[in-house]
Amino acid sequence: MNESDLKSILARNPHLSVGDSRQAPKLEPDSSHAPLGQKKVQRPACERVLIRVESVRKRLIDEDNLCEKYHVDLCRYAGIVADDAPEQTEIQVCQRKAAKGENERVVVEVFLK
Repeated sequence: MNESDLKSILARNPHLSVGDSRQAPKLEPDSSHAPLGQKKVQRPACERVLIRVESVRKRLIDEDNLCEKYHVDLCRYAGIVADDAPEQTEIQVCQRKAAKGENERVVVEVFLK
């Protein structure tokens, strides 16, 4: 960078000056992507839980594309169910065609067994 470039930069930015003694701001430390810790469920889990995921759609799709695991994991992260292990959780998945004028939606029901 030559002297004329420096002068033009200083002319466009009057808040800058040559030999500015201000210190650079301190950057915050980088936060890690590690989990914050185990999340505790508010109430003790029952022996068995039934999670029923029903998809109401205008066009039916293959049942293996309904992504019920996503909704079950949301229940687990929210603390609704303690674990989605097969010994503790039964998952039922179904879909039905929406009636005329009915909105598409996913209905998640949780039952204690």
